Amino acid sequence: MGKTPVMHQAASYRCVTAKHGPRRTGRRHQMIVVAAWAVGLALCACATPPGLPSPQHRISLTADGQERTVASDATTVRALLEEYNIELGDLDRVEPPEVTALRDQMTVRVTRVEHQTYTITQTVPFERQTVRDIAVPTGENRLLQAGQPGLIERHYRITYEDHVESERVLLNEMLVQSPQAEVRLIGARPRPENVTITGTLAYLANQDAWVVRESSFQRRRLTSLGDLDGRVFSLSPDSQLLLFTRAVTESEHLNELWLVKTTEATPNPVPLNVTDILWADWHPQGQQGRRPVAWSTAEVTEQAPGWRGSNDLWIATITDRNTLTARQQVLEPESGGGYGWWGTRYAWSPDGSALAYSRPDSVGLVNPQSTTVVPLLAFVPLRTFSSWSWNPAVAWAPDGELICTVIHADDSAAETSEESPVFNLTTVSSAGTVSGTLATEAGMWATPRFSPDGGRLLYGRATIPYQSATSTYELVIIDRDGSNKATVYVPQPYSGLDLPEWVWSPDGDQIGFIELGDISVLDLGSGVVRTLTNDGGATALRWQ
Repeated sequence: MGKTPVMHQAASYRCVTAKHGPRRTGRRHQMIVVAAWAVGLALCACATPPGLPSPQHRISLTADGQERTVASDATTVRALLEEYNIELGDLDRVEPPEVTALRDQMTVRVTRVEHQTYTITQTVPFERQTVRDIAVPTGENRLLQAGQPGLIERHYRITYEDHVESERVLLNEMLVQSPQAEVRLIGARPRPENVTITGTLAYLANQDAWVVRESSFQRRRLTSLGDLDGRVFSLSPDSQLLLFTRAVTESEHLNELWLVKTTEATPNPVPLNVTDILWADWHPQGQQGRRPVAWSTAEVTEQAPGWRGSNDLWIATITDRNTLTARQQVLEPESGGGYGWWGTRYAWSPDGSALAYSRPDSVGLVNPQSTTVVPLLAFVPLRTFSSWSWNPAVAWAPDGELICTVIHADDSAAETSEESPVFNLTTVSSAGTVSGTLATEAGMWATPRFSPDGGRLLYGRATIPYQSATSTYELVIIDRDGSNKATVYVPQPYSGLDLPEWVWSPDGDQIGFIELGDISVLDLGSGVVRTLTNDGGATALRWQ
């Protein structure tokens, strides 16, 4: 760009002399007058008017990677730059400002500033899907459709100061190619053998609720409309009641909360007249006739993912007549952080005195009596580049002293902290003291579960930790203090485990999990795995 013209105005000075007595004549007097006049001119020429800088200042000037000391009689920083032919761009910065008066020994620095934009293309992992076919022999595995990663473009603006990056801003991002799922055909399994179990096992299959007691040959369907949405599927502590949500059609609501007795020969589900539920669970110390439940809500939206979490918390009591009484709002609706639209998850403490909460960026405690919220852990949320958000699972130790969860951890190789693929298994005391990391790079769906006696932890470990969103998972058991880690189950090739569905049996001798849409039971003593169902479609598993 061209120079900015600077107008210079010469200072005008007038010398005023005092008046004298009668004028003298004669040659001697003339010589005296001439000499005095010459001296006066010299003095006027050497004097510097007040307020103006002395000529030939020595200035430290830095510009365009060059640092030098220059001499100048310029009056301002702007004039100095013009004197040395230093042109400024629209974004360039001068310190001190151009209008600053020049002083001797001053330091003047010109910083070149420029913006550049660039685009990077990243891959979006593809999903893995399986199709069961009873016409295909058991164990046969066919690839029906190869998986194809998607592509997403991200546009950045980078600011450089003297050719060094000082700022990076994400301008926009665009999905340019959707991922294509990998589809495999899996041969149907034969009729499972009779599997003996302790307690009561409830599961969700093909959007209906089922219950199993004593053995796999004694299972019953609790619902038959195929409309359970899976957001809530909770077996009461005494296994007598099942809490679940039904999808609502032709309505402005997200779903409805329902209840069914698991012991009735002819189950009769009843509505609880509560709608738009994201999470709900039984109080762990509830008894027949007084069974408290807690829940959190959302509102339906037209934008993806189709709802906005309220991040609230309610508690009420279910009576013998299957009605809600003593309804209490513990937490009012609020934002829930940067990913609040996804909603908050909660987990009752074993004694029911508190609830652990988890959000995409934090884990903490809620006291339902005082309605206070106490943060325990904070971390950078995962950026998924889509309409879903990752929310960590939390598990209480039976003694209530420890909480185990999965933390989104930093990775120096990632473009940003939000894009880190690392997820660590971490424990924290209910008092707020971090106990430490039990397992690194476990995967986002690690989903820890304490054993009934509290001495061990069951969790899933991603076979591809840096792609844990779509990776298969192995089942691992570790002692509470992080010792004695052992892999107890490796999934079949190309199958994987349906996440995060693995649970302990009430006696701690067995583990139930879902693989290829069916429920299997692992006997920890013998290491034998038996299939409990073969009709497919299982997506939730509860064992009391």
